[in-house]
Amino acid sequence: MLKSNYFIRWFPAMLVMSFALMILATWTPSISNRIVEQVLQYASLGLIAYFILTAYRKEQALVVPRRKFWLIALGSLVLSCIGSVLETLHFFNPDFPVPSIYSLILFSISHYVFLYAIFYRIITKRTLGQHVLAFVDAAIIVVFIGLVAFHVLNELTNPGLQTVPYAIIVITNTSLGLFVFFYFTFIQETHWVSRMALFLLFLSIFIRGIYEVSSVYFPDFSANYLLFFPILIRLVQSAAILWHIDHIEEGTTRTTVIPRSWLPLLAVPLFIHYMVEREGGKLDIFIILVLLIIRQILIARQHGLIVAQLHERNEQLASRIEHRKQQIKDSEQQVIPLFLGHPDPMIRLDQSGTALYANLAAQRLFHLPDMTIEHIPRTMRHLLETLETDIDEYEDEQHRRYEIIDIPIQIAATSMGRFTILHDVTERKLRQKRIEYHAYHDALTSIGNRRSLERDFSNHLLEMNYLAVVDLDGFKQVNDTYGHEAGDYVLIEVAKRLSEHTNSLEQVYRLGGDEFAILLHADDELSLRRKCKSFLHFLRRPYVYKGQSLFVSASIGVTACHKADLETCLKQADLAMYRVKHRDKNDVALYRADS
Repeated sequence: MLKSNYFIRWFPAMLVMSFALMILATWTPSISNRIVEQVLQYASLGLIAYFILTAYRKEQALVVPRRKFWLIALGSLVLSCIGSVLETLHFFNPDFPVPSIYSLILFSISHYVFLYAIFYRIITKRTLGQHVLAFVDAAIIVVFIGLVAFHVLNELTNPGLQTVPYAIIVITNTSLGLFVFFYFTFIQETHWVSRMALFLLFLSIFIRGIYEVSSVYFPDFSANYLLFFPILIRLVQSAAILWHIDHIEEGTTRTTVIPRSWLPLLAVPLFIHYMVEREGGKLDIFIILVLLIIRQILIARQHGLIVAQLHERNEQLASRIEHRKQQIKDSEQQVIPLFLGHPDPMIRLDQSGTALYANLAAQRLFHLPDMTIEHIPRTMRHLLETLETDIDEYEDEQHRRYEIIDIPIQIAATSMGRFTILHDVTERKLRQKRIEYHAYHDALTSIGNRRSLERDFSNHLLEMNYLAVVDLDGFKQVNDTYGHEAGDYVLIEVAKRLSEHTNSLEQVYRLGGDEFAILLHADDELSLRRKCKSFLHFLRRPYVYKGQSLFVSASIGVTACHKADLETCLKQADLAMYRVKHRDKNDVALYRADS
């Protein structure tokens, strides 16, 4: 249950203060009970007016505000306040010219205005039959309660003690209040008011009924013991309004509180009464029986209407189903040729992933005899296992690669399976692989290029701790003397010799022209120099081209590349390499910052 801030803030204090003053007035002879009753009544009227205005302001935030209800309720409170003023004047001046019955009339009118406000607030767009049935159901309970109260009071006192108009007003007020409560209970629509607020309003009506019936039949008892009942009525009404203020929200439908199937059982106590006591007329039991018969006729009529509506709706539903079936069949006739003739292999699967149908391309791929898949071949079983892993690519036994495209099938938000399309991407993957290869490899020597060095430098920095730059000596003379074809042959052979004499982790790259780079690993400078010397040894061997022996050597510059970036390492290795070039060439130099 939601926390009720207004209810918690106001009602306990009002309750404690009211009971404290009532107890003080009862136990202190010097304080008049009537004066305390009057003070508390006006205080409660003022607080109820404040609560009504608070609810009126709070309802302005609703999408569909119902502020007129609170204006009518405030008008009802004004009438009640005028009646209280007349009652006060009559209390202080018994010879006041206005009779006391006028205050009761004002209270009654206030009561009816408030009931009209509730009707205005809660009434819904129901059928006339539903309203009539709710009216009869409420009448059965109210008549039953009235008959029981009549028999009980008949045994206790003489009902003719009061004047007829006063008695009629009291009975009308009480019965009408109860009738309205049960009517809204059976119309199954409480909208703004929660169950707790409805119960509190009923409690205020019930307390008022006890007070007014007691004032008719037991006036002395009411004057002595029920004097403060109007205060209790105001307290309960305040509680209902406070509870409602905390729960102002858009209206929602509520279910009935009392099971309506129990209503015929109310006739049982009256039958038992007449089996025990046979004297008296049968008018009251006759009234109950007539109401029950009318109720049964209404229920039978409503059941007939419901059955007719159900039958009509079933026919409409059957017609819609047939129409929908025909639409699906027509759609299938249009879709099947598209499905069968689709150039890519396509398979229809159900919700559990079972293959149901295959188009012509899928039949050729998986060697299926028909569109309907009755037996799943081994090759298709491998595909279904791949689909369960949520992989978006599939490779068959011929190493052809397919992109998996799933198209869900949904009808009215219900999954009916999916179509799986296998789009052949073998050629595209090969082209992509060739493009990627040429992007990272030198076209002449097939070793890595500068872009490949940039990619591998950061990835292998932990394993490769040295970068060597190799520049050929005498390569220009070979080009000038024997031509570019001979030069290309020498470059290819250099790349091959360098690659053959590096381990699996070390990589050789062509930076451009006759310049190469090597990512090396060495435990110390001694082993590094030995490795580079071996490179020089293999590179000095003659290159035999068309019977001619071609000779080139190399100058190698090396730098450590623990934490430096690639550009810095290349510059440092170049500096070391150029120092060799300016000396005797065909040697190795290690970059040092102080040299």
